[in-house]
Amino acid sequence: MTIRRGALLGFGNVAAQGHVPAWGDRRDFQIVAVADPDPQRRALAARLLPAAHLYADAATLLEQERLDFVDIATPPALHASQVAAAAATGCHILCEKPLATSWSDHERAAAAVRASGATLFTVHNWKHAAQFRHVATLLADGALGRLRRIRFDVIRNGQAVSVGSAWRTQASLAGGGILVDHGWHAFYLLLALAGERPQQISASIERRRDTAGDVEDTASCTVEFPSLVGELWLTWAGSERRTRWQLVGERGSVEVEEDRLELRRGGVTEHIVFPQSLSAGSHHPDWFGGVIDGFKREVTLPSVRGENLAEAELCLLLTTLAYESARQGRPVTLPAEPPLASTAASNAGRAAPVEVGPSA
Repeated sequence: MTIRRGALLGFGNVAAQGHVPAWGDRRDFQIVAVADPDPQRRALAARLLPAAHLYADAATLLEQERLDFVDIATPPALHASQVAAAAATGCHILCEKPLATSWSDHERAAAAVRASGATLFTVHNWKHAAQFRHVATLLADGALGRLRRIRFDVIRNGQAVSVGSAWRTQASLAGGGILVDHGWHAFYLLLALAGERPQQISASIERRRDTAGDVEDTASCTVEFPSLVGELWLTWAGSERRTRWQLVGERGSVEVEEDRLELRRGGVTEHIVFPQSLSAGSHHPDWFGGVIDGFKREVTLPSVRGENLAEAELCLLLTTLAYESARQGRPVTLPAEPPLASTAASNAGRAAPVEVGPSA
């Protein structure tokens, strides 16, 4: 069995509590090095990964280690530059969402990835929640008939705790507020369930309660597809942690709230209770194993390499256009053939979307 040697770039809470437990369950991957500028985080890495080499910066790690892959878990503003640096060494790359905080940064990073022939795979971990897998199976089996409406409500009583500065509330580090942090998850789930390319998006953003930073804490979006509509309501200004999904089709409907699923069709209501609530914690180590499986699939099968990247680039496009819609106060139409960086060679000369993030 081939054992691939990898490094963690960034050792914040999501790396320590979400990624490390899943890597520890693998026999086909091994984390051999960690880079983090914070001495306390490196000390934690030494306790959790005693055999790993520790570095204060990613550049030195990439220069000195011989690696097969990197796992990027730094604040979002660092993602694109670290993707490019890792690609230059020939590493495959697993990267936390969002893939980038600006389209121009992503284009440069994607060019480096194309030149290296490496895999670039974004962490879309909510697709591996048991509730989502069950809903996807119901749709594939035709349980709801033709899908007409999808709604996601994500209510939080604050953003996830970060190490050091509260970077999630700083646009310069996070790229935006809850629309980036939770909207990205909602976008890839919506894309996976809809099975169609979105045509138009409208959005509004607010700062209802979080006055410490310069990003939105509440956002709503409507995404129009050829045959259905997706709606998102996201807030850090709630009084509780709660996640709810609603899907309506021609022959039935599904509602998921935390650990419970209700399926209504043909006058009959069915209930399922799952072992874990969707809002139980912020790091979801039990979902990360599925992410690693998807990453390995693209690493080992060049024929499918880029599937996740195409999805991530569409999430980046939706995020940028959602902020543009909020700035302009009107719906924004998606280009029929977006200038995705993964296919930039065939889209030379087209204008890139606007940058991610709220207006200053």
